[in-house]
Amino acid sequence: MNKSPYNMAVTLELARKAFAAKDPHTMAELSACPYDEAASCFTVAYLGQNYTVSYPAGQVSSAAGKEADLITSILLLHYLSGASGVEAADSWISFKELQGGAIYIDPFQKRAINPLVKGFGRKPEAFSKAAELLGGQRAAFGDLSYLIPVLPRIPLILILWQGDEEFPPNGNILFDRYANTYLHTEDYAQLASQTVYTLLRNM
Repeated sequence: MNKSPYNMAVTLELARKAFAAKDPHTMAELSACPYDEAASCFTVAYLGQNYTVSYPAGQVSSAAGKEADLITSILLLHYLSGASGVEAADSWISFKELQGGAIYIDPFQKRAINPLVKGFGRKPEAFSKAAELLGGQRAAFGDLSYLIPVLPRIPLILILWQGDEEFPPNGNILFDRYANTYLHTEDYAQLASQTVYTLLRNM
């Protein structure tokens, strides 16, 4: 997803077209997002908040009725229209192991890993508090890690190594082995970034 407002607008338009072309009941089943036929909208739980997505227009709004930002709108539309229904494998891979992950590794590092380490590398208690506010559960990676249910069928594991006098803090984010059956790798760079910045706001 390019940062240019023009290209983002085009991406959103394409996402809405793909979404409108799909059957809403099939999308609801595969994404695990309830569809209200009377109101013609989905409810999508994303990063601790409920969003509504109108069908077929693809307008994305927060629970308060505020229009979602472009990136959130695109991610939720891509999730609904692309969901495979595959259950999580509970087997974890790095960003580089996603399809074409090496192409997007720099944006992923800058937008997600660096802010994660800078914000929480020496603040484990703040990391735990912020992760638990998003429904995170402790995981067995690194010095401290949490599995966060970012979307109904997309968990992420965020990991910190706290460092010491010799080594600086470090971090990583892992993805379910079947992650690419829901979103493209480029989307995951944005998804991971939004997850980290939501955690930072919850400090």
